[in-house]
Amino acid sequence: MPNSHSLHSSNGQKYAQLDFAQVTEKGLKPLIDALTKQGVTVENVEASNRATKKDGVGVKQAVLRFQDQQQVTVQVNDSGDLVGFKLNGKSIGVQHADTITKVASSLAGAVKQNSQKFTDGLAKKAAKVVDTSNTRPAVKSNVQRLKEAKTRRDALSSSVSEMSSTNTRLQSQVSSLTQGIEAQKTRLSTAQGVTVQLKEQLKALEASNAA
Repeated sequence: MPNSHSLHSSNGQKYAQLDFAQVTEKGLKPLIDALTKQGVTVENVEASNRATKKDGVGVKQAVLRFQDQQQVTVQVNDSGDLVGFKLNGKSIGVQHADTITKVASSLAGAVKQNSQKFTDGLAKKAAKVVDTSNTRPAVKSNVQRLKEAKTRRDALSSSVSEMSSTNTRLQSQVSSLTQGIEAQKTRLSTAQGVTVQLKEQLKALEASNAA
């Protein structure tokens, strides 16, 4: 496994490196820990460890999501070099990226610097959605109510069907149990009758022997 701090790439340039075979949440831990030390917390990691080809070179990507919902996409080539970074889908340059610590410092700075802008953008999008929903309140409300009513109806119909099926099954079980009980009663009655007959025969034999 490569040293995750600093190694020379095959092209002679110096890059921070990770283990190309382990571009997973576990394999990215050195970078995640370094980011945490820089004051940005990774809340979610999306890393399938699946390799693709880019310009004839094997590459893997991982997405790191932060508390403010921003995300950084990290690209690792088949030499383990950290060679590409995107912040919220836009490519960003990382200065002095020859160690994991320097990479984390640069990425954390970009995330922090863009945080307010990103949050404001989310707020504007949310406000736009609210404004759009208020454009035609009566029509949208009626359509929504109809959709919800149909959903509830379908759910209730499914529930009724399921309960009906369960009831039928239970009734069948009760019927089978009742038949079983009746058959058992018949066998018991027959056994009791045979027992009485045997007792009478035994008593008659004992009387005959005594005479």
